[in-house]
Amino acid sequence: MTTNTVSTPEPPDGERPFPDASRRTYFAEERTLLAWWRSGMAAAAVAIGIGAVLPKLGDEPRGRFVALGIGYGILALIFVIGGSLRERQSRRALATNTLASVPGWVITAITLYITALVVLTVASLI
Repeated sequence: MTTNTVSTPEPPDGERPFPDASRRTYFAEERTLLAWWRSGMAAAAVAIGIGAVLPKLGDEPRGRFVALGIGYGILALIFVIGGSLRERQSRRALATNTLASVPGWVITAITLYITALVVLTVASLI
């Protein structure tokens, strides 16, 4: 009978294996913050595109596109500021070995806001 053994690769010189997942968890938390920021930057780019560039390309009334641009700009702020606040809350929870859950009303509010923006954007392009 043969036994299969799985060997773990040796870490590079100067690195030592970390015995628990806390380091990976902190790095994952940092990647999550960067994802919040990337989403905020994308929403800001959409705000500029819809609010400033799109009105110059057509003969449509400018007001609704500017309003949508402002809406996406607010979404960008929600992502950047909200992500930073969430990062602080998560870091504190990791330090104290607790869970930092997001209130359900926050998730519902952001979901409804994004849904409204998408519906209004599609409606304005029709």
